[in-house]
Amino acid sequence: AQPSASIRTAPMQNYVVTAHKPTAVTASLLGNFTGPNDQNLILAKCTHIEIFMVSQQGIQPFLDIPINGKIAVMQFFRPQGENQDLLFFTTEKYKFTLLEFHRPTCQLRTRACGDIHDRIGRPTEMGQLGSIDPQHRMICLHLYDGLLKIIPVHGSRLSEAFNVRLEELRVVDMCFLDGCPAPPWPSSTRTPRSAVTSSRT
Repeated sequence: AQPSASIRTAPMQNYVVTAHKPTAVTASLLGNFTGPNDQNLILAKCTHIEIFMVSQQGIQPFLDIPINGKIAVMQFFRPQGENQDLLFFTTEKYKFTLLEFHRPTCQLRTRACGDIHDRIGRPTEMGQLGSIDPQHRMICLHLYDGLLKIIPVHGSRLSEAFNVRLEELRVVDMCFLDGCPAPPWPSSTRTPRSAVTSSRT
C-alpha cells in the first residue's frame, strides 16, 4: 500500500482594522495653535486629534491627526517668549509628545517626545492626570498612586523628568495655582467614603 500524501495548511492570519474613526470626545481645548491670531478648537477622540478653525463664520475642520495610542492627557503649553500654543499630550502607554504647528510650511513638528513609564508603581484608578504650571516652569503628571512626575521646563526645552512622593493616593483632579512665587497646586482627593476634599500641596 502506498503511503497517504500529507496535507499542509497555511497558518491562519488575522488582519484587524478599525472600520470607523472614533467619535467620542475625551478632551477639548481652545487656544492659538495654528497661529498667534488663530482661534482653534482641538478635540481628542481616543486615537485621533482633530483641529478646527474658529471664526465668525463658524467652526471649520482643519487637521485630523492619527495618534499611535489612546490619548490620556492633552494640554496646551506656551513657552515664555512665544506667541503660539504648543500641544502636549500623553497616551495610555505612557508616551508623551509636544507638538507645534509651523505656520510658514503649514506642517506639524515634534518639539519633544519620550517615555514616562516607571518600572514600579500601580497605575492610578482615576486615569492619568496632567497640569501645566501657568508660568511654564514645569509639567506635572499623576500616573501612579502616590507619585507625581515632574517634567522641568527651561525656556522651550523639557528637562529630564523625576518623581515626587504624594500622600494622597486617590487624586480626582489637580491644577496649579497661578500667581504664586513657588508653583503649588491644589489636588482634589477622594476618601474611602467617596467624600471629595481639597488639599494644597
